[in-house]
Amino acid sequence: MSTRDEKPPVPLRTGARQDTFLVAPVSHFWASRLVAIDSTWNPKSWSRQLFERELNQPLSRVRGLFVGNLLIGYLIAHVVLDEAHIVSLGLAPEWRRQGGGRFLLKDFVRYCRLEGITAVTLEVRVSNIPARALYEAHGFAAAGFRRRYYSDNGEDAITMRLELGSHRAQERTAAGADFRAPSTKGSPHVQAAR
Repeated sequence: MSTRDEKPPVPLRTGARQDTFLVAPVSHFWASRLVAIDSTWNPKSWSRQLFERELNQPLSRVRGLFVGNLLIGYLIAHVVLDEAHIVSLGLAPEWRRQGGGRFLLKDFVRYCRLEGITAVTLEVRVSNIPARALYEAHGFAAAGFRRRYYSDNGEDAITMRLELGSHRAQERTAAGADFRAPSTKGSPHVQAAR
């Protein structure tokens, strides 16, 4: 294992413009850096073994946010059939409030659309107003409530959902084909997303 993998790299610079961000799948090489980022915000931070397990899971998508050769954030999601569930999203503290979270989330939603994923879900702490605002700005809507969801302090969670619809249906509609979606009247998912 390299020394670089053992120590989190020092940021190249702060105040990065969004056009310097790059999102890419993360390999095992970055496991120590994932732990370092996670420990700065997560009260029950993940161990290296948990990150390694996610990197090995066929259903997991581990995407990293980079500036140059520096991993500054990550998003972990599980994909089952046509739905994705965001398990964790974190940024290094010196890179927060600079557009990285927006960039990473927007990239993941684009990835989901390309993969034919029709919905993305997540849980967020009731008290995490900045994260809730980020998700709402990207079209997520409250879809449920989980009492005492977080084991570190018993805080409640809001379940949020983003309906992407069928990618193939969007392609056909964009191509001008006559396509009529099935009625969603009375669907609890559609009503919750409004």
